[in-house]
Amino acid sequence: MSDVPPLNPMEQKALLEEITLVLVHSLPPGWQGCTVLHRALGSHSETLGQFWTVSRQTPRLLDPHPALAELFGRLRSGMYVPQVGTWFKATFRLDFPFSHQVSYSRDEPDWRRTAPPPGAYAEELRVFPRSPENIPSWLTSHADPGSP
Repeated sequence: MSDVPPLNPMEQKALLEEITLVLVHSLPPGWQGCTVLHRALGSHSETLGQFWTVSRQTPRLLDPHPALAELFGRLRSGMYVPQVGTWFKATFRLDFPFSHQVSYSRDEPDWRRTAPPPGAYAEELRVFPRSPENIPSWLTSHADPGSP
């Protein structure tokens, strides 16, 4: 069960500002905007990004700073609601210089690099317990391979 105290809206905002600062200091000169996707299930996560510049609007891959995964992990844990759960995917968009938007999804993540190990599904339910009506069918079927 998650022992992390819930984050209030101001604490969530502070973490989003930290994410913004990490990105601003790690993006190349001339950046215009970037998008970072963070997906998590249990202790498995992946953080991917892309950015574009003033002179080149075609997105280029961004190798996200390692601190981003930790910050998104803290945000995810702090947004856990007992018996409801937490999000599986965050999409963070940053526009020059400091304007950001974030959205969260409770849908099954579409893993791009590595799928989570089999135990991550059951781990998710242990760390972030949900009442039965709040457990998505895809999570149940992976957490208990013998279920219908």
